[in-house]
Amino acid sequence: MVHCEGQTTNTRSLPGGVSVYTEPDWSSLSFVELLEKAQEFAKQAYGKSLSSYAFIERALDRMPQGTKGGAELAELMGKAQQVYKTIAEIQQSITHITETLSQ
Repeated sequence: MVHCEGQTTNTRSLPGGVSVYTEPDWSSLSFVELLEKAQEFAKQAYGKSLSSYAFIERALDRMPQGTKGGAELAELMGKAQQVYKTIAEIQQSITHITETLSQ
């Protein structure tokens, strides 16, 4: 696991100077360390996207019969499923690249 505490930060902002988020300065990390960090974030994103899918599915199950919005929720479920599948593919690709480099 790579930690970046104590390093300088870079503030990302929108035009006009509106601060969006602050990120650590990753410039001191190696290529492999950057991939490890990407893998950490992908794992977090996967878990959160899977949770989103599950809660949308539960909402759809509990939706009263005849209520409008069922089609929209079903569409959201499909999109959430696409997201977590895409993130899983990203994780697999990062793992493949990391393993290939370590050989």
